Amino acid sequence: MVNQPETDSIRPVVAIVGRPNVGKSALFNRICGRRIALVFDRPGVTRDRLVADADWEGRPFVLIDTGGLGLEDGSGLQDAVEREADLAIASAQRVLLVVDGKEGLHVLDTEVAKRLRKAGQKVTLVINKMDPGYSGGKVREFSRLGFGDGMQVSAEHGLGFGDLMDSIGKAWPEADRIKDERTRLAVVGRPNAGKSSLVNAWVGIDRTMVAPIAGTTRDAVDVPAVVGGHDVLFIDTAGLRQKRRVEDPLEKIMGGRTAHAIDRCHLAILAVDAVLGVGLVEKKIAGLIQKAQRPCVVAVTKWDLAKKAGEKTQGSGFQKEYEQALRHALFFLPDVPIVFLSSVEKTGLKELEEAVVVMLKARSIKIGTGELNRVLSRATESRSTPVKAGKKLRLYYATQVEGSLPTLVGFVNHPAVMSEAYERYLSNRVREHFQLGGCPLRWRWRGRDKKSEK
Repeated sequence: MVNQPETDSIRPVVAIVGRPNVGKSALFNRICGRRIALVFDRPGVTRDRLVADADWEGRPFVLIDTGGLGLEDGSGLQDAVEREADLAIASAQRVLLVVDGKEGLHVLDTEVAKRLRKAGQKVTLVINKMDPGYSGGKVREFSRLGFGDGMQVSAEHGLGFGDLMDSIGKAWPEADRIKDERTRLAVVGRPNAGKSSLVNAWVGIDRTMVAPIAGTTRDAVDVPAVVGGHDVLFIDTAGLRQKRRVEDPLEKIMGGRTAHAIDRCHLAILAVDAVLGVGLVEKKIAGLIQKAQRPCVVAVTKWDLAKKAGEKTQGSGFQKEYEQALRHALFFLPDVPIVFLSSVEKTGLKELEEAVVVMLKARSIKIGTGELNRVLSRATESRSTPVKAGKKLRLYYATQVEGSLPTLVGFVNHPAVMSEAYERYLSNRVREHFQLGGCPLRWRWRGRDKKSEK
């Protein structure tokens, strides 16, 4: 057990609880930013409370990890584990109830939820192990616990971590906030794709280490700058690399730092080496950006090299053909801005800055309720709403609410009938009308009471 202060009269206290083996310790380590809790794929590894000082965006707090609740291992230690957990819950201003998104709802999850309701604490449901590539088919089961839809994260890869911490921090006293107003831009891509050169050329001074050796940047490097009148913080990351001679190459290229940088950022810049083009690594990174719902700009680096070779063989239409092929390969990032640049010749940097500013404006747009509903009305008239189990979806109205992205709440008769395809269709119509480009939209679907459905 780490020797840290048990409580702090000023700092908020956050406790992590849940049944055994749902990833509580992995989440604890992720939030702390260092490995404190022992992580092992075996129930009951954590026995005591682990207490540590933590910080998020300049807002300090105390984090407590607890042993798994409900485990009967015959050791006689479970009563002590339960007492330690109860003490942590009692001292916390916020409790994170962690569940396993892959296994789905477990009877012990229900027992832990009952315990928390009895304690009367504020609870955030955290659905863990939502790793890249997992469809999340069992996620809806957790709404039965009575703590809402929950927040989906992958403690192992860092996905969803930023949104989770932002939601927790909103409830903390203003006196404990030291908010960083700078916009965070994550520059991501494969090793040696020109990420550091891009940042250096843009900032105008060598701030990151650049070498022709793949993987020179080992950690995320934060570089402050001003872009288009915006105070920004570049997060220059180590690249993702596909390892050879491993059982699962896709998992091996998932760099935790890159995933965490994407989750931290307000906007991601995906650097694509113009000579190498889009491969498995770029598609995987783009998938992380899509899953994290971050606005994105694609920066095609080293364009001076590719352009000379391409125009020799294919003529002046080479750039247009290249862009079409690029959009086809990254089809799941529709309407994303694509900029061709050379850090050596310092070309395309102005266009990249303009694209970033446009996306930042789209990210903070205020959408009027009346105009929004006129757009949605035309959309539903042009394409019929989905039907499921004999129930046809009716969209009553929608409005924008506060959020880190344009966030829309739609009121419908049966939220479960809404399909991903139709939500995507509505998003495309809204983005097209309000000129949001490839900026993601977040939807929250709400049902009406039974009287209003009749």
